[in-house]
Amino acid sequence: MIDTKDPPKPPNGARSLNATLALHWDHVDVWVAMTGDASELAPQFDQVLSDNERQQHGKFLFEKDRRRYLTTRLLVRYVLSRYVPIPPTEWRFGATAFGRPFIINSHPAIPGMTFNISHSDQVVVLGLARGCQLGVDVEDLCRNVPVDIASSFFSAAEIRQLHALPPAEQPHRFLDFWTLKESYIKARGKGLSLPLDKFGFELSGKRQLQVYFDASLNDSPGNWVFWQWSPSQGSIGALCVENQLGIGKTVTVRRTVPFVREEEMDFAVLRVSAI
Repeated sequence: MIDTKDPPKPPNGARSLNATLALHWDHVDVWVAMTGDASELAPQFDQVLSDNERQQHGKFLFEKDRRRYLTTRLLVRYVLSRYVPIPPTEWRFGATAFGRPFIINSHPAIPGMTFNISHSDQVVVLGLARGCQLGVDVEDLCRNVPVDIASSFFSAAEIRQLHALPPAEQPHRFLDFWTLKESYIKARGKGLSLPLDKFGFELSGKRQLQVYFDASLNDSPGNWVFWQWSPSQGSIGALCVENQLGIGKTVTVRRTVPFVREEEMDFAVLRVSAI
C-alpha cells in the first residue's frame, strides 16, 4: 500500500508525491474508490476541485449524491495526475455530443490515452488505456432492480435467459446484462443512440461470456474483450476494451482514497469473453 498521508500533501492541490505511473499499450488500468471514504477527502474540496465543480457539488440535495460527486471528480483528477505530470487542479475537460468526457489539456503523454468512468451510490470506477477505446460500468447489488423493463432494453435471447431463472435470481442477472451493455455503449462512445436490444450476451457458461451483434450495428465479437468482475463485495462491474490483434491486455486494479492512499487489489473476474 502507498500511503500519501506522510509526508503531508503538497499545497494548492499539487500532485501526490508518488512516482508517475506508466500506461503501456498492452495494459488497462482500473481504479476503484468507495464513496463511503468521502469524509477523508474534505481537505481536497477547496484545494483541487474547480469553481464549477464546487458549485455543482452544492446543488445536490442529498448527502449520498454529494459524496458520489466529490469522490468521482477527485478520482479523475488524482488518477490522471498519476500518469501525466499535470497538477490535479489544472486538468480541463470537454464532452462529446453524446456526453463522453475527453481531455482538453496538451501534453506529450496525453495523445492515445483514453479513460472512462462509472459510479453507483457506493463505488466509483475509472478505467484507462492507451491506443484503444474502453468502457466501464458498475452497479450496487443492493439497489432496487427494475426487472420488468428488460423487455424494453434487452435482446430476445437475454430475456429468455433472464426468465429461465427463479425470480429471486433475476435481479442479479439483470445487473449482469445491464453492466455489460453499458460498458459496450460507453466504449463505442455513442451512448443510448445504440439500441440496447440490437446486441446481447450469452451468460450460460461458468466463466465465459459471449457477445453477439445485430447486423445493423456493423460490429463483430472479435472487436472487443469483455470482463465481468467484482469491484467490491457489494457491487458488480463490467469492462469492455477494444481488441487489438496481437496485443493482449493485462488488467491492473488499484483501490484508492484519492490523495490519501492507494493499493493494488485482485481483479476478481467472474466472466470473460474470448480473447
